[in-house]
Amino acid sequence: MRFVLYTEKTPAQALSALNARLQARESASRAGLDGWIEKSGGFALSVSSPVVGRFSRRTVMQGKIERENGVTLVRGDVASGVERQGQIIVFVALALLALILFLSGNVAPALLIIPLGAYLYIPMNGDLHNSTVLMNELQRTLKARQTPPKRTDAASSARASGAARSTGTAKAVSARPAGTARPAGAARTTGAKSSSSGAKPAASSSRTTTSGTRTTSSGAKRTTQSKSGS
Repeated sequence: MRFVLYTEKTPAQALSALNARLQARESASRAGLDGWIEKSGGFALSVSSPVVGRFSRRTVMQGKIERENGVTLVRGDVASGVERQGQIIVFVALALLALILFLSGNVAPALLIIPLGAYLYIPMNGDLHNSTVLMNELQRTLKARQTPPKRTDAASSARASGAARSTGTAKAVSARPAGTARPAGAARTTGAKSSSSGAKPAASSSRTTTSGTRTTSSGAKRTTQSKSGS
């Protein structure tokens, strides 16, 4: 199984952490690891665990730590073994093969399949357990993840600061008290409207006076004409 991990440590820091982990003693909560590291970034880790009785399986992980585009990459491969379902399929296939050989009269080959199944079980189940232990120890030691870290460039940070400034300005405007006086321009505009609305009644009164004058003068003319006729 090939893998790629990402860590925030530099290659020198990662190799130093692996070296310290190899020097650590085995405990109830920590498996004992063997291996080696190189200055070029290469490393190897191995762990051994019992599988069946006295039979044990040792699994080796090999990899290399490199720095690319400002990110530390951990590339490597390790034997991952076979899952439970895959093991069942393998054993069923071997049992059918042994049955066919036995029914065809080949008893000796059929009997040889039994130790072959036991021999295959050791690496399939041993590597399955050991690869999980090695991956967990590697990720814990290097604080590595399977996903790359998020990178924020200068443009995105500038946009974020601009958005924060605009948000702060909006909050300052909305936080102004309700009784705050209006700007001088608004007051002047209101006063102009009031004066213009007050000028309209004056104009109507002047028109009424003028019409009354005209009525009076016409009445006077009519009275004069009636007197002269008499």
